[in-house]
Amino acid sequence: MRALKIAAIIMVSLLMVMLLMLGYLFLTAEVTVEAVTSSGINAGEKPDDFATLQASLDENTFMGTLFHKPEEWKSAEDYVYLQFNVRLRNGCLVPIDMVEVQVVPQPTDILQLADRQVHSLEAKQEADFSAMILAPKDTHPVREIIVSYYVWGVSFQLRTLSGQ
Repeated sequence: MRALKIAAIIMVSLLMVMLLMLGYLFLTAEVTVEAVTSSGINAGEKPDDFATLQASLDENTFMGTLFHKPEEWKSAEDYVYLQFNVRLRNGCLVPIDMVEVQVVPQPTDILQLADRQVHSLEAKQEADFSAMILAPKDTHPVREIIVSYYVWGVSFQLRTLSGQ
């Protein structure tokens, strides 16, 4: 009888330790945006890329997100590529899959270039992810950024602002 009492105390103690560990995992498991930076590159510095982009839009072969197509294209010097870099921290003990960065456009933004790579982030790691848009050169770099990711097949989103 005494052995059963000792075994029951050990089992209850193990259960309590496991419940505390599970609670710790749930309280510390979060994905956060650590930093958002933006930079601009004048499209005139890459005239061949700009011409290729224009041609793909005219031929309906563009891969990415088209916000609106200009009725009349100006010269490459009148546009800017805005790149947004998002530092993401995975505080979970499981990896996150299919990380995607999307930019909420301003009314004058033209398109977001497609990122053809599949990104993931291992447990307890940090990494940088980016998105690039084409906009008129006189635009400001503050945009809302949406980071979408999956954990075990469940979709989550984080929203943040660039330039703050």
